[in-house]
Amino acid sequence: MGIRAGLPLRSTSATVGALLGCAAVLIGCYFAAPQWRALWWALLGAVAVAAVLVGVRRHRPRARAPWLLLAGALAAEAAGDLAYHFSGGHVGGRVPFPSWADAFYLGVYPLAVTGLVGFARRDPPEYSTGTLLDVLIVSTGLAAATWSIFVLPYARLPHLTSFERAILIAYLAADAVLLALALRLPLAGRLRSLPVALLLVGVLGLLSSDAIYGLAQLHPSWTPGLGADLGWAAFFVCIGAAALCPSMKDVGEPPTRRPWALTAPRTWIVLLWCAALIGPALLLLDAGHASRRDEQFLAGYCVVLFGLVFARLVKAMNAWQQTLRRRESEAYFQALVADTSDAIFIAGQDGALRYASPAAVRLLGEVPSGTAISEIFSGEDKPRVAEELAEILGEESTPTAESTGTGTGTETGESALPSSVTVTAADGRPVTAQSRWSDLREDPSVSGIVLTLHDVTEQQRLQDELRRQATTDPLTGLVNRAGLRDLPTSASPDASAPPVGGLILLDLDDFKEVNDTLGHPIGDELLIGVARRLAGSVRPEDAVARLGGDEFAVLLGQGSNEEHEAIARRLIAAFDPTFDTTAGPLRAAASAGLAVTDGEPADLDLLLRNADLALYEAKEEGKHTWKRYRSTLHDAAVNRSELRTALDEALRHGGLAVWYQPSVRLDTALISGFEALVRWPHPTRGLLAPDTFIPLAEQTGQILQIGTQVLRTAVAQGIGWNAESASGCYIGINVSVHQLRDQDFVDAVRDVLADTPIPQGRVVFEITETVLLDQDDVGIAASLHAFRDLGASIALDDFGTGYAALSSLHTLPVDFIKIDKSFTNELRRSARMRRIVQGLITLTGELDIRCVAEGVETLEEHEILRDMGCRAAQGYLYAAAMPAEQATQLWQAGRPMIRDADRQAGPN
Repeated sequence: MGIRAGLPLRSTSATVGALLGCAAVLIGCYFAAPQWRALWWALLGAVAVAAVLVGVRRHRPRARAPWLLLAGALAAEAAGDLAYHFSGGHVGGRVPFPSWADAFYLGVYPLAVTGLVGFARRDPPEYSTGTLLDVLIVSTGLAAATWSIFVLPYARLPHLTSFERAILIAYLAADAVLLALALRLPLAGRLRSLPVALLLVGVLGLLSSDAIYGLAQLHPSWTPGLGADLGWAAFFVCIGAAALCPSMKDVGEPPTRRPWALTAPRTWIVLLWCAALIGPALLLLDAGHASRRDEQFLAGYCVVLFGLVFARLVKAMNAWQQTLRRRESEAYFQALVADTSDAIFIAGQDGALRYASPAAVRLLGEVPSGTAISEIFSGEDKPRVAEELAEILGEESTPTAESTGTGTGTETGESALPSSVTVTAADGRPVTAQSRWSDLREDPSVSGIVLTLHDVTEQQRLQDELRRQATTDPLTGLVNRAGLRDLPTSASPDASAPPVGGLILLDLDDFKEVNDTLGHPIGDELLIGVARRLAGSVRPEDAVARLGGDEFAVLLGQGSNEEHEAIARRLIAAFDPTFDTTAGPLRAAASAGLAVTDGEPADLDLLLRNADLALYEAKEEGKHTWKRYRSTLHDAAVNRSELRTALDEALRHGGLAVWYQPSVRLDTALISGFEALVRWPHPTRGLLAPDTFIPLAEQTGQILQIGTQVLRTAVAQGIGWNAESASGCYIGINVSVHQLRDQDFVDAVRDVLADTPIPQGRVVFEITETVLLDQDDVGIAASLHAFRDLGASIALDDFGTGYAALSSLHTLPVDFIKIDKSFTNELRRSARMRRIVQGLITLTGELDIRCVAEGVETLEEHEILRDMGCRAAQGYLYAAAMPAEQATQLWQAGRPMIRDADRQAGPN
């Protein structure tokens, strides 16, 4: 590594040495062999041009054009020397003036001036304005001196024509401009650049030799010696040597140091003072022999120069004030970041680290200044960060072997990094952090790219723990039902194959007896033992879950039917040995149902349903066995297709019927409303209940059309009933989660309620608690609130059997709850259940939510609910669902639905 790094430096030194050696030899030959002076001078120019071209090729500066223009200027100077020689003179001698050589000499200046201007093209504005004033001051001073020393004497020479005077003045003026532009480079912050110093020396050499040449024209009797030509030689050699320096590629880049006026203010002030005194000094020197016109010119020059100096001082004062403000801002910025817990890094224009906050040092330890900011990252974040930083800096990033194919695809912006990155802390532990870029290069208090890292390791750990708790059964450590639902969504290694091969549902046989006889703690021990034994009986790609109570599920990975059946047999056999509990060895048994995907995409609900059917069959056959779901696929497909086609036909021709089951007020036994229940009078199968075709409709999307038809029919019926009685009645309409997610259904509700004059709150949309599994769904919540805004009411059906029921009373706009039949039927037998129901009624009353009890089948249940303060009930005790005509007659009769205490419950 060190040897390779040293090779370019040695090569450069050798090349510069070769240039200087050639120059020394040629200059020596120039003095030693006068008859070949033109050849030596031309060779020196050619060597200088070659040196510039070699330097450009070797160091590859981004600003190549200025160096090539300087090479052209050197070539023009050498060509002028040759033309000067062949015109009858020799370098350092005399020749008729002007000649063809002057055309080449004057061509040097446009090329050199354009090249020097090109170097300063990328200087920042705050540098350009000040250095431009400095250049104007210097060039104005040189112009005044040139006017006094050369122009005025030239004007008095009788042997010079106006054209000859113009050419001589053009030389001197161009030299002044060239020197001013050469001075601009160090003044703008390149004071310590060797190539810039060499360029300046070369221009000074050209200026000195041109000045000697001009004096020779003023004094024809004086012939300068050959030593006067060394300035032109310095012009050749210095520019060639400047191009060979490795730092030549930085001459055309924005300066990295402050301007000379800020770096050496005292020297700079002395320079301005000297430049300002040139005018008065010339006035004093020419006071005795200058004409009035010359004095007016010098006086005007003094005014211009003082104006420039004053403007420069104002600019310098502003720069110093900005520097003070910047320092104060930097101190304020550092004071702010000193106490922040976020790690803050500042990178320069080259992407190298320039500053690290105390929090960053505490996190990563000392990071050397100048380190690439991507180096603080680890893993795949490292190349990604390098690419994103390159985009912010406006550079082209080259994909690395690590980053190819893993690009983030983010657009350049304030936060182009991945939202979560990994760094290695000083103690070696991995740290997860949220990262953010801020491009503050235009902010003078920062002037860089700011990277902020917020340590979220602990937060991430807590989130992972909360997620684990939400998807894990706390007793057994297995995944729970929610966790089981997440498993099929994980990506399979083979994207073309389904990730799930099947599901086994297990239920412990007679587990209730264990709890009843030995107690729940022993039951829990048994469940833990079962979980361990099941987990040890499956493959690594299978997942065991506890769905609740004594119900377990095994989500099977891919495999053949024989493999899945072998797993089912192994699970049943796992219960043969006894389980060790604190109550002693305990024997347990289980039944299982197997459902497989048969290569189809996994539908967890379908697998659970099919496995449950197989489990039921296993229990029917005597328990402690397993069964596979064996429904014939062809028959199931034909039956499904026929049912769907017939349902489409029924929807097109209005073949569905809406029946109504009344709800009664418990205090009067009078009807308070009806629940609309869809029925399908099938042409061959007879009257079909909703559970026969609604699941199919939900899968095929027909539920949306069914829901709309039921909505219009039920609302129209409700309008008629409400018009017949002052007390009115409500109409309950069941709504599924599919309808709540569909905007067309929401629009249909809006149209129906807008077109029908039904009283406020008389339309009640009933949702089941299974909807609460998706209560975070924005669409569902928006639909419920939209129904409420349209004047409808919301009822929570089957309350107490679902999930997060109590929290839903706060998060959802609920007006009714319908206590599930399972609660109602236990009122006569369970005092505990009575207390639970009483608590629900009291709680909802406090929340101004009305209760309706479902499944009331006996007069005793009716009276218990009435005494508890429940307002309404629904069930076979009062009436089953009936067609609209019978419901209308019942409503118009207006009689209590219970006539005497001897009435018995209706059918189940």
